[in-house]
Amino acid sequence: MTDDNTNNFDLSRRKLLGGLGAIGVASAGAGLGTTAFFSDEESFTDNTITAGAVELRMDWQQSYYTGIDGQEPDDHTTWEPINAYPDLDGDNLQDPIYTRFQLQDDPTLVGLPVDASDEEIEAGYRGQFASFDGTETDGTGNHEFVGPVIDLDDVKPGDKGEITISKHVFDNPAYLWVNASNYQHTVGGLNDPKREALQEIYGDDLSDQELIDAADAEMQFAKEIDATLWYDDDCDNFFDEGAGACIQLVVDNTDSMGSQAPGSTDELKDELLIEALEEYVGRLDTKDGAESSDGDTSPFSVGLTNWTTETDTVLLPTSDVDDIIGNDGGSYDDSTGLQTINYQSLDGGTDLPLAIEAGADALSNCPEDEDRIMVLVTNGINVDPGDFLAPASANLRQNGGEVDRYLVIGFGVLGDDINTLEQISTLPGNHKFMLVPDPDIDQAINGPADPNTDPVTSVAEEIGFTAGGEQAIFQGSLYDLLTEGADITDDGFVDDYEVDGIAGGYPLDSDRNRDGRQCYPNSDTRCIALEWHLPFEVGNEIQGDSIVFNLDFYAEQCRHNEGSHNPFEEPQQPA
Repeated sequence: MTDDNTNNFDLSRRKLLGGLGAIGVASAGAGLGTTAFFSDEESFTDNTITAGAVELRMDWQQSYYTGIDGQEPDDHTTWEPINAYPDLDGDNLQDPIYTRFQLQDDPTLVGLPVDASDEEIEAGYRGQFASFDGTETDGTGNHEFVGPVIDLDDVKPGDKGEITISKHVFDNPAYLWVNASNYQHTVGGLNDPKREALQEIYGDDLSDQELIDAADAEMQFAKEIDATLWYDDDCDNFFDEGAGACIQLVVDNTDSMGSQAPGSTDELKDELLIEALEEYVGRLDTKDGAESSDGDTSPFSVGLTNWTTETDTVLLPTSDVDDIIGNDGGSYDDSTGLQTINYQSLDGGTDLPLAIEAGADALSNCPEDEDRIMVLVTNGINVDPGDFLAPASANLRQNGGEVDRYLVIGFGVLGDDINTLEQISTLPGNHKFMLVPDPDIDQAINGPADPNTDPVTSVAEEIGFTAGGEQAIFQGSLYDLLTEGADITDDGFVDDYEVDGIAGGYPLDSDRNRDGRQCYPNSDTRCIALEWHLPFEVGNEIQGDSIVFNLDFYAEQCRHNEGSHNPFEEPQQPA
């Protein structure tokens, strides 16, 4: 494997917690172009073979809690913003990140001319993310980042900090690794309070130099800092330890949804969809078979919005199974719950932007601490991408809206509709598009029988059946995170994700709902976050101490690789 299909980000050495590490990035080159010309007097000209590439870029938001008035220790939104990327206005808050499709509609959003070419728009889109490889960013809306990312020089006991890093893989899906390297600890100079604290620990018969040497060997500062590293699935800078999920089904109810399912001569799309959704609700009721049915889907709730050129929210999110399943009264007006899907409108077109807004209004009734998920189901639309993405983006909670995630199912959609629906997955956050080109809508709702042989995602896998929250990669002292390694198998896995630290390389997994390790998709948004806390109980022995370290990210294309190669593993020395 060469650097032609890998990308390595070395998040460079900086002060950490006087300061807490830093993230500057250096990147190896990505991509190799090879051109072959075959010609004679009658020739096939300009035949071209271009090797694939992998490019890894990042953006981030960092915040810092110092306990001043107005800051809440458990609410990052009240903490002081330290820096972000991109941040053109210099307010330390991350600027909006525009999708390719928003830039196609208005290239001036990132400083491009209104008649920008497709190549310029792609460069402008990627230019919103840091590459640190010397790539020219003028005219793309980006700016050169002057590090370090984390550079705090007056940290006190009780202080906290958090940074969420969004990773973007371009050109090809890739396996990702993260590594902690170049850890260094420096003991600050002695003053009277520090000397007394160290004498209490190591003895009052030691000289100043002996005290410093003892403290240097102990590296107490990093050992006192509590650290959590986790997969921040919704990129919201919070470690979500578990809460309910509020699900609003937003279903195309035009007459074409009552037609034959793709690839079938006798099965109808609406009937197959109702059956699949009823099974999913039943699995929520029984927690996927782990307990007896009690008619209650808690901690999940499910609602339904149907739409054509108008929208009708027939059910706000509820955990009552009978209300969700509903009754078939023989007509749309007389039916309730999921049964209303069986009665389509003949009015024609589909107004998807209006449906998104109606679904978001329904989700506004959910508790604030619950994940709010919109599941869109359609068999075809006629919507301009900009019109589609604008309400979707505006209704994301990070923009003040009510939606945390979009799961979009295209049931037999064709042509440009596939691309349009797929575009929602490029919005910031962990969204998904699922294409169903055959009658098996149940697979998109409830999951494949064998995800290893038929690897498609599903509503069930994305939402889960228990409110388990986001997954921690590591919880413990910052010292252990930076100096200890994980137990990695020869196949490049970490058993049960029990991690002692990430030194020496840790294999990241894009989808922990599946068995095995999954690649990071091309042009998707996935986040990893680090939070640290220096407890109040820490004494004067750490005054003036500092820590520096690197965080290294490495990407290796998935095709022709198994993800087992640890790029940070120390080479074996000959015997």
